Amino acid sequence: MAAKSAISGEYIIQKEESGSIVVYRIFDNVKASLREIADMKGFQYDPEWNVRQFGRKLCKEYGDGKLAFVGNYVIRVLESGSIETYRTYDVQKEALREIAGKIGFEYDKEWTVRQLGSKLIDFINGK
Repeated sequence: MAAKSAISGEYIIQKEESGSIVVYRIFDNVKASLREIADMKGFQYDPEWNVRQFGRKLCKEYGDGKLAFVGNYVIRVLESGSIETYRTYDVQKEALREIAGKIGFEYDKEWTVRQLGSKLIDFINGK
């Protein structure tokens, strides 16, 4: 469970109760992210598929039909039938620095991931 979190553009930053930091990127362009996932896995797809068709097929191939984990990507079929994709990061510090750069947050390069993540969450939330 998240102790605190913030959303900046396509990114969600969470500070877990344990203190660890997790960064997710929720893609605005879902179809492009599905193509990225398919290409990464060598999955053959029809360029004419719509987002819902494409997402369902990938979820069936790599998951339980509703949720699939493919590398650092997650594909989820929502109750409405819409498709949501997001990505986690192996190197949280790089993702945090990328977000900081996009929003003009100045940070100390010596900060740990926990320090940078926590301070960035506070900055985004106006604290």
